[in-house]
Amino acid sequence: FFRSEFMYVVYYQWQIKPGKETQFIEAWTRLTEALQQKTPKVAGKLLKTLQEEYIALIEWPSQKDWESQTTENIDLSIQTQLMDCVENMVSVIPLQCLKEVKPTS
Repeated sequence: FFRSEFMYVVYYQWQIKPGKETQFIEAWTRLTEALQQKTPKVAGKLLKTLQEEYIALIEWPSQKDWESQTTENIDLSIQTQLMDCVENMVSVIPLQCLKEVKPTS
């Protein structure tokens, strides 16, 4: 998942309203793809914990790219669709990648 040119990762964590999981996944995908249109090197991974919380790890080329990102040119309906699914926004944590250990094979 991590690539050497990506040294900045943002961790997002949500609790999703019951029955809205599929809609959330679709909205998250569309939002992430829209961000990629603006910053092509953005990459994302959506995960689910055993406690049914959703976590996204979004890779940015730099902290500056993340801080300057804006959703103003992204279809508002995508953002609304995503937030309509969210019961609780648990965390948004910016992280700096310090070291990466890649598989040897």
